[in-house]
Amino acid sequence: MLEQYDKAFAKYRKSLKTIPLPIICWDFHSIKNLELLDFDAIQKNWNEKISFLKIVNNDKKDIIVTDENFKIIFVTKNIVAITGYNSDEIIGKSPKMFQGVLTSESIKNNIRKAIINKKPFKEVIINYKKDGSTYLCEIEAIPKFNKKGEFLNYIAFERIAS
Repeated sequence: MLEQYDKAFAKYRKSLKTIPLPIICWDFHSIKNLELLDFDAIQKNWNEKISFLKIVNNDKKDIIVTDENFKIIFVTKNIVAITGYNSDEIIGKSPKMFQGVLTSESIKNNIRKAIINKKPFKEVIINYKKDGSTYLCEIEAIPKFNKKGEFLNYIAFERIAS
């Protein structure tokens, strides 16, 4: 019985005239898992943990994490869709790279004061894409500390403002 089925299926497949393609890598759905692992490694010393999947999947926000020198050390992959920059063009740079002529000085000052005082902030700011076009970006940023109260990172949750 199974032999007849196999023959019939083989005959049917030949009639489709499909060309099989090799799978070069089985990691095609593990990209989100890699982001999650990278993010978990960053937050391992934080006094309060954040649910990466809730923010990215449910809240539809992108995440940017800076180190204690305010250099970007982590971005979610969707940042490419928003800014036009690949993550390797962003890592190691300051978030100021997204600012330009139309970026409000008063909002930049508000952000600067919050960062100096290591306080959370929420602002809507005009940012610039790689191609020079602008977009309104809603930023909610939170300083992260270790259990001893020492500053470690800033984490920013971003989305295009409506």
